[in-house]
Amino acid sequence: MRIITDSSAEFTVREAAVLGIHIVPLSIVFGDTVYAEDTQISREEFYERLANEYPHTAAPATEQFTRAFIETGGEETLVILISSALSGTVNAAKKAVEEGGFSRVHVYDSRCATAMLRIMVETACKHRDKTVDEVIAILDALRPKIRLSAYLDTLDCYAKGKRAKKSLASVRRTFGLKSFIEIKADGSATLTGTARGQMQARKKIAKKFREAEVDESYPVYFLETDNADPTHKLMEELGQESGRILRVCCSVGAYIGANAAGMVYVVK
Repeated sequence: MRIITDSSAEFTVREAAVLGIHIVPLSIVFGDTVYAEDTQISREEFYERLANEYPHTAAPATEQFTRAFIETGGEETLVILISSALSGTVNAAKKAVEEGGFSRVHVYDSRCATAMLRIMVETACKHRDKTVDEVIAILDALRPKIRLSAYLDTLDCYAKGKRAKKSLASVRRTFGLKSFIEIKADGSATLTGTARGQMQARKKIAKKFREAEVDESYPVYFLETDNADPTHKLMEELGQESGRILRVCCSVGAYIGANAAGMVYVVK
């Protein structure tokens, strides 16, 4: 079985090659210039530019998926993509399937983003010997158990992306309030509360993790944006000297902004 995902799943080119998966990039738009995520603009360059200008994001074109599906050579293929509540990527893939008549290509809406999606793809890779329907059943059972716990330093980018009111962003910035964000069961992003300052935000995330019945058979991923310091401090709060840190992709970073931190894990 072939597996295709998109660039929001946080895989490097090397990791994708090792797993044998194909990645279709989302796009970042600065001004009038469109960049394919991770191939035409690096995450380092993206976050440097984000400090001074706000980009837009775009789902892959249908033609990108068409080319990827042709390359499968008719082999059974599972396409695991960023939540349809956050991006038009799933719709673009489904349109490519319909227009191209790719009967052996199956598009799956993960209802996830960032490292959540990565865990879904990694799980699918471990079960390649099963049928597509069997893998989908495994992913359906796994999805409600994946947790994203993160905070945004400000809501400036979130508001510019029209996911929050500018007045709310202004008030929280004025009072130094950090906003917690989660991905709901339907795959949409929601703000779930606040903490006064990054230290209190880290303590709340750590407390939530300690109280959870974590399934240690899955990895725990820590998330950073432009600055590694908040994530390292979160790890220190949890007493973890080492851990897998992922720099959040451009297409998600465009909404959460600088100095954010969080973690993704699976519960029993």
